[in-house]
Amino acid sequence: MAHEGLATYLNDHLAGATAGLKLAELAANEHRSDAHGAFFAELVADIKVDYDVLAGIMDRINVEKSATKSALVEIGSAVMQPKFTGANDAMNAFITVETLSIGVEGKVCMWRALISVDDSDATLARVELEELLERAEDQRSRLEAKRLELAPEALAHTAPV
Repeated sequence: MAHEGLATYLNDHLAGATAGLKLAELAANEHRSDAHGAFFAELVADIKVDYDVLAGIMDRINVEKSATKSALVEIGSAVMQPKFTGANDAMNAFITVETLSIGVEGKVCMWRALISVDDSDATLARVELEELLERAEDQRSRLEAKRLELAPEALAHTAPV
């Protein structure tokens, strides 16, 4: 079994990855027929690959996945769903992109942290952590570009004067 701190850390990130994947899937479905659909569909594929890599790392180092954290993600995703859907597509897309961007920044931090300890763990040393970090940084960059593209319409003042 992996060190308890590492196990907790990886389970926290797996929970975040699960929430991010669920949100990206929700957005891809919600925006499937508008200009943002392809962006979210591509993001789902990227996040799924990274989720699978993280789950595989956990399996290889015998980290048991937390049922409690999985349940909390399910509950949290259900409770938060209305925040990311509804009549205002521009605002929904903006908030979704911003939330996913924050999550991907967490993934960047995780890969960097794992790179800092990969010399002390043979299993981590076999993982292409630098490549995963580059992928996460690319995702973050694409999310930021989309966020700034969406901001003017989402944040425009539309109240009567």
